[in-house]
Amino acid sequence: MNKDDKEIRDKFKQFKYQHLKKIYEKNLSKLPENCRYNKLIILPNKYRVNVCGFDFENNKYVDLCYKSEHSRDCNAFCPKRSKELLKKEFEEEILDSQIRSTKYKDLNTLLWITPDVMEDKPQKTLFEKVLSFFRLR
Repeated sequence: MNKDDKEIRDKFKQFKYQHLKKIYEKNLSKLPENCRYNKLIILPNKYRVNVCGFDFENNKYVDLCYKSEHSRDCNAFCPKRSKELLKKEFEEEILDSQIRSTKYKDLNTLLWITPDVMEDKPQKTLFEKVLSFFRLR
């Protein structure tokens, strides 16, 4: 791997990390729409209200929860999707060329320049490099 390939691989990892960080911030922050227990109720006048559905079945805890201030202070807040699931979904998206070309244009461009940038190849040891050098001769 030459220096340019290494720089591209490093840049790819950096962009990938930045995208994943944004996904985590968007989906794991304490907002009503990110909470597993948050339920949208549409009233007869078509007015939309979010309520906390924590233990909703037993009517033990039901509260309005439509502003970020409400969910920030909520002890029952639980994200809809785990960090692991978000990472898995992201990894699947960047493997799909159609999704990657629209949502992750920077990653797509780097893949166009160096197609094998996504493959995490183990680095050769010095011994392996010397051995391959002599095999080529």
